[in-house]
Amino acid sequence: MPVVNYYSLKSNILRLFQSAGLNAKDSEIVTDVLVESELNGVSTHGVSMVSAHIQKIQKSYNIHGVLKPVKEGDCFTVFDADNMIGMVSAYQAMMFAINKAKEKGIFLVLCNHANTFSAASYYVQMAVNAGLIGLSICNAPSQMAPLGGKEKLLGTNPLAIGVPAKNEDSFIFDMATSVVAKSQINDAVHEGKRSIPLGWATDENGIPTDDPMKAIKGMVLPMAGAKGYGLSVAIDMLAGVLSGAASLDKVGRFYPIENGCMNVGYAFLVMDPTIIWGEDFYDKADRFLNRIRTSQGIGVDNVIAPGDNRQKIRERNLVEGIQLTDRVFEELNAVAADLNIEAFSWI
Repeated sequence: MPVVNYYSLKSNILRLFQSAGLNAKDSEIVTDVLVESELNGVSTHGVSMVSAHIQKIQKSYNIHGVLKPVKEGDCFTVFDADNMIGMVSAYQAMMFAINKAKEKGIFLVLCNHANTFSAASYYVQMAVNAGLIGLSICNAPSQMAPLGGKEKLLGTNPLAIGVPAKNEDSFIFDMATSVVAKSQINDAVHEGKRSIPLGWATDENGIPTDDPMKAIKGMVLPMAGAKGYGLSVAIDMLAGVLSGAASLDKVGRFYPIENGCMNVGYAFLVMDPTIIWGEDFYDKADRFLNRIRTSQGIGVDNVIAPGDNRQKIRERNLVEGIQLTDRVFEELNAVAADLNIEAFSWI
C-alpha cells in the first residue's frame, strides 16, 4: 500500500478540489478537514471521501451558498447552511461560535439544511486552538434501530468535546454513538473480508451478523447498548429537532451522488474558560490531565487520556507518512484523470 508524505498528500488533494471548480478558500478548508482526519488515523472520514465530494460539487452541492442567520439570541444563532459543502458550513459556523464565545463566555450555533461534515473532532480542535472549550454534535442518516426495534430510525450521530490545556496535550474526545461507523463495514466489503466482529451490526431483520454483506443491508448497533441508544436520540433531538433540520429517518443520505441537501443538523457549543473561571483554568487542566497520565497502570508503561492514541498516530504519520489503501490511491488518480490533470507524483 502506498505511503504518502502529509504535505504532498495535502497539496495534491487541494489541487483536485480547485480543479473541480471550488474556490481557493473553500478548497483549503475541505482539504484540511479530510487530510487531518487521515493524519489522525480516521481514514473512514479522510481522503477516501474525496472522489464522492468532488462528484457532489459537480452535481448537488451549492458551492456558492452562504450561511444565513434565521434566528438569533444573546448567546445563540441558528443558521441555514444553504446546502453548502458540509466541511465549509461547519467550519464557518464554528468560527462564528468561537468569535462570539470570546465576547460572551459561551455561545451556541445551530445549523439546518447542512451536509455531512467529516470528523467532529476537527471542529472542537478549532476551539481548542483558540484556547476555548468546544462541543460538536451532528445527526446523520439512519443506520440504527431503536433498542428492541428493527426500523432504521437513528444515525450514528457523532459527539466530540475538546478542552485546552497549557503544557499537557489537550483533551480531544470524538465518538460515534454506534459500535463502529457504517463506513468501517463498507471498507470490509471493499477489502473482500468475509466477516466482521459479531456485535458490530445486524442483518435487515435485526438479527446480529458477522457477514459484512448482510450488515450493509442491515443496521449498525449502538455502542454500550442502551447508553449509545440514548446518546443517539439526545444528539438527534439537539442537533436535528432543535436546529430545524431533518431528524430520524428523514435525514437525507450522502449517496447517490445526485441526492440534494441531506438537511443534516449541527450544534456547536463553545465556552471561554477564562471568562467562566479565570486565566488559571489551563493550569488546572494541566494538573487534571497529568494526574490521569501519571496514574498507576496495569501492565502498561503509560496510562492514556481519551484522544491520546490519535495524537500518537498523528505524530507517527507526520514522520513516517500516511498509508493509503491501493483502492483509495487508484481512486485519487482516477479523479485526477477525470479532471484532466496529471496523475499524482507522491513524495
